[in-house]
Amino acid sequence: MVNISGTALAMASSWITWVLIIFAIVGVTFGSLYMRKKGKFTFPAVIFTDNGNGKVGLRFTRAGWFKSKKIMGGLMDVSGERRLECKDGRIVQQGSSTDFHEIGFKTALLLQEKADDPKILVPVSQVFLNKNSDKMLMQIAPADFRDACSKIISDAEKESLSKWETLAQVLVFGFVGMILFISIILTIQYAKSTQADANALYKEALQFYEKTASRLSSIPSGSAAP
Repeated sequence: MVNISGTALAMASSWITWVLIIFAIVGVTFGSLYMRKKGKFTFPAVIFTDNGNGKVGLRFTRAGWFKSKKIMGGLMDVSGERRLECKDGRIVQQGSSTDFHEIGFKTALLLQEKADDPKILVPVSQVFLNKNSDKMLMQIAPADFRDACSKIISDAEKESLSKWETLAQVLVFGFVGMILFISIILTIQYAKSTQADANALYKEALQFYEKTASRLSSIPSGSAAP
């Protein structure tokens, strides 16, 4: 009985192991094919939809080259005509390498969706502005002219700033010179006033000295002994 149970358990374990191995192989295979298919959508694409009144809607997706005959649920293309397909599975009708544009410096597609049958996509090989938009663009000066105009304005601003700086320097030096001139005048006036006070003091001292000298000369030089 023990041997039968052990054998059954071993068989069950071996079957479970093989099932897990098979699932792992299948998962890795389909996962690799899915990643391979996803990696083939190398071109950015913009799909235009007609919203009426000259307005459009934009949807961003990706597109890539695939062969028409596929196997394994469309994960592997094996043969047939090469054609452009979008990530949602829709085929770009009559798409070719001459239909590519540039988006973000990358090769890309512009696609138009048919209004009454959204499954149909056609490439927009050329894009033209309408008359109003073209007129607006023509009214804008070329880049060289805009650069020249900006340079002229910048030079004029620099010249005006230089003139103002020169004038400001002249005004500053003039103001400093005026203050210095006034200071010199005040100093001279102060010196004159101080000199006048010194002269008056000198005259008073001289008068005091003369009076003192005259008094001393009037006193007898000697006196009688007792």
